[in-house]
Amino acid sequence: MESVRREWKYFDITVVVVLALLAVYACLAIHAATAGNHSANIPSHVMSKQIAYEVLGFVALFAGALMDYRWLRKVHWWLWGISCVLLVAVFGFPATMGAHSWISFHSFSFQPSELAKVAIVVWLAKYMADVEEAEVPDYRLRKQWIFLPIVLVPFALTFKEPALGQALVMIAIFLTMYSVFARRGPYAVLMLFVLGVIALGVLATTVFTKQTLAFVDVLMKHHILKGYQAYRILTWVDPNFSQDKYGYNIHMAQTAIGSGELFGEGYGKGVLTSGGWVPNQWTDYIFSAIGEEFGFVGSAILVLLFLILCHRLIRIAQTTTDPFGMYIAVGIVGMFAFQVFENIGADMYMSPSTGITLPFISYGGTSLLVNYFAVGIVLSVGLRRRRARLQAQFETSKGRLA
Repeated sequence: MESVRREWKYFDITVVVVLALLAVYACLAIHAATAGNHSANIPSHVMSKQIAYEVLGFVALFAGALMDYRWLRKVHWWLWGISCVLLVAVFGFPATMGAHSWISFHSFSFQPSELAKVAIVVWLAKYMADVEEAEVPDYRLRKQWIFLPIVLVPFALTFKEPALGQALVMIAIFLTMYSVFARRGPYAVLMLFVLGVIALGVLATTVFTKQTLAFVDVLMKHHILKGYQAYRILTWVDPNFSQDKYGYNIHMAQTAIGSGELFGEGYGKGVLTSGGWVPNQWTDYIFSAIGEEFGFVGSAILVLLFLILCHRLIRIAQTTTDPFGMYIAVGIVGMFAFQVFENIGADMYMSPSTGITLPFISYGGTSLLVNYFAVGIVLSVGLRRRRARLQAQFETSKGRLA
């Protein structure tokens, strides 16, 4: 009991405070986006469900913190395998809004891709930690081929649903973790690849817009991209493309954010938000409700909260001596950082709209519970930093005596 009490001194209360503030943001934004909106797509009792999800989310947070995260190291294959089975199982259930992304039983629904993201983090953390803890670590590329099926199998299944946004998060998780794991040559290759993708995106939206539009059209004709996915990319490349139809969502979201100006129009007073002019505003475009009603200041505070959250999780990764725990924290940070950038960026034409929700803010049960539990796992790493440090010192001293 005494050891448990000592460990809880390392509990990062700042993370809990930040999550509580994000929960307030979420409830205010979802209420603003749904109160005056009579769309048939809005779930019944949306606010009562969101509050219930928030309460359950904090239960999941503390459950994850209480759990010894090192147990996940023993079940990494099971976690990955079950998530892949569930990703296949979704195709046996009716499509929702054109995508086979949910397993539904009456009023209960579960999105397996959310679990798959955490499963990828755990599996990669286990492998990377094993390499680092080896007597002679081997970072050669020929030893890392196993990364391909581990990441690409859930990626392909998720992309097939189709859920492009979720699939891209899986790639972002891998790139984030690999950038910490890679050494010398592989790291240089990774950085060149990432810089190449960024440069390609900039050129595609500035210099070679016509060629990009033609290329996307080819991908759509060969059924590599779904029609709506292609149109989302087209509206990103050309903001004036089909504003009355395919680009309507993004155009209205950006208009709502711009109308908020510095301090916003006031809670419940946003014309576009209260009038329900932004489609799916309670999920994919929730940031536009915050931008319109709370303005630049309110939006900046929200982004600051995300930065503080990521900073605290990175701090845990830096201070633990356990490679497995460190890589888990890095993967979770990569997951959140990419989703925040992609969701907010899409509302302002900084990135194509891929259907990614804003973590802890958008309406949704599965994503909220998994995100809270993921943060709980990182807090579990932080709670056991002292034990891991003592164990590492013991192993070092034992090796010297031998």
